[in-house]
Amino acid sequence: MSARQALLTLKTFKSGGKAVGTSFGYLIDRNGTVVSAWTPFNGADSAVVVDAKGRSYPVEKIYGASELYDIAKFAIGGATAVQPISLAKTLPTGSVRMWIMTQKPALVTPERSEKFMSKYNYYVLGGADALKENTADYPNGAPAVNERGELVGIYNNGGTVLSVTDWRYTDELKPSGFAANDPTLSRTTIRKALPADVKDARLALMMAAQGRTADYMATARDFMTMFPKETDGYYDLATLYWQQGKTAEADKLLRDAVDKATDKADAHYNYSRSVWQKLSLMPEPPFADWTYDKAMAEADAAYKVKALPVYDEMRGKIEYSKGNYEKAYEKFMSLTKSMRNPDLFYEAAQCRQALKASDAEILELLDSAVGVCDTPYTTIAAPYFYARGTQLGKMGRYRDAMVDLYRYEALTTALPPASFYYDREQIEMKGKVYQAALNDIMRAVVLDQRNAQLWAEKANVHLRVGQYADAMASADVAIQLDSTYSVPYLIKGLAQCQSGKKDEGLTNLQKAKDLGDTQADAFIKKFK
Repeated sequence: MSARQALLTLKTFKSGGKAVGTSFGYLIDRNGTVVSAWTPFNGADSAVVVDAKGRSYPVEKIYGASELYDIAKFAIGGATAVQPISLAKTLPTGSVRMWIMTQKPALVTPERSEKFMSKYNYYVLGGADALKENTADYPNGAPAVNERGELVGIYNNGGTVLSVTDWRYTDELKPSGFAANDPTLSRTTIRKALPADVKDARLALMMAAQGRTADYMATARDFMTMFPKETDGYYDLATLYWQQGKTAEADKLLRDAVDKATDKADAHYNYSRSVWQKLSLMPEPPFADWTYDKAMAEADAAYKVKALPVYDEMRGKIEYSKGNYEKAYEKFMSLTKSMRNPDLFYEAAQCRQALKASDAEILELLDSAVGVCDTPYTTIAAPYFYARGTQLGKMGRYRDAMVDLYRYEALTTALPPASFYYDREQIEMKGKVYQAALNDIMRAVVLDQRNAQLWAEKANVHLRVGQYADAMASADVAIQLDSTYSVPYLIKGLAQCQSGKKDEGLTNLQKAKDLGDTQADAFIKKFK
């Protein structure tokens, strides 16, 4: 077929449907692989291509892109009747005529050709001023063909230089495990294709988990198709299914993995932890076949195939979830003899806590959890500092607790929630470190500005340090958020009484009493 008939029109869009850009594209194989300009994808969330008969095909994933040469390679979905463009097997090196193939084909002649990456041709065009000014009819990405209609390269209007880049360069536009961090590809949210190497594909699948759920699901399906004997795709997609309440579909996937995967132990382990995670995190709606006994049976099957400590640890987690805390504790502690994993000591501490063990015993286990973390500490150590800090606070060792909680904040990659700053502020107040407490409660109200309890606590801290005007102002915000909450009336009343506004203060103390505050009556008697 002719090169003109092979032309596709690329259209890209923002998430709300607003157009971003357009260009020409063309199939280069029978697998739905299309080449076009990269520029229209910059800032796009979706894209389609339209063939000469008006049929539309969604852009499903991007293989790679070059901002320098303004080229993108991507895959479209759906069966297409469009034939691929013919590819030139022998490319010219001199001044050979070629046509920029659009709806208005233009004849051009290269002034010279250059080599790049030692094997690809780069043609600098001459005598094409009409093309330079007419970017609508001759956009970047248009195909440059020889007199036989075969693709020679991809046209580019750089403003000062018109050029054609060797079509074979598109072979370099391959999927990468780090595509999500690629400075060019990160400018579009369109899904990135998986690399051909399974290790790189695993990395790409992990990165896809941070994106849109629909894209993550599609990537997991691609992984299963490309690597049907690997467990990763089955597990990731099954997790997404049970999180959406489709547990029957998840169960089928996990059974398929056991049947098809090369690593049977890992398949059984993934089955076990999927059941355990679902029961622990989202027990409703229930699925009859998914029980803790089923999770244990799969963990046993994994350990029977390959006696790895991680599979044995899974059995300890299940025992804990079943309420068999002593058995779980013994399992975790036995594993610490061969595996210096902080999570084992942390899990053992949870078991002892459930068994009402002494604070000293629980702290000793949490000390061990922190002690076996690699140094210098990384984000992996963060939850163990948090757990130990919380335990130290419970034991009245407030200054030590603060040290751990500040270490946790420094190590964690995500911004902690308002509840974290509130909890730390409570410890700082008990430790009489008032400025630190004030700083933390201020962070908390910034993160959760509609929370009356946090504003009331902020008012309380201001009151404790004698900042009566600030205490009254914060109490007013809390009252505006929840007029039935007694605490801000109490704090505002106390601040007013202590700053010479006794009548107004007594009125607010009475309001607190009327709302059920048990402390208000004693203060009313004190200030009357």
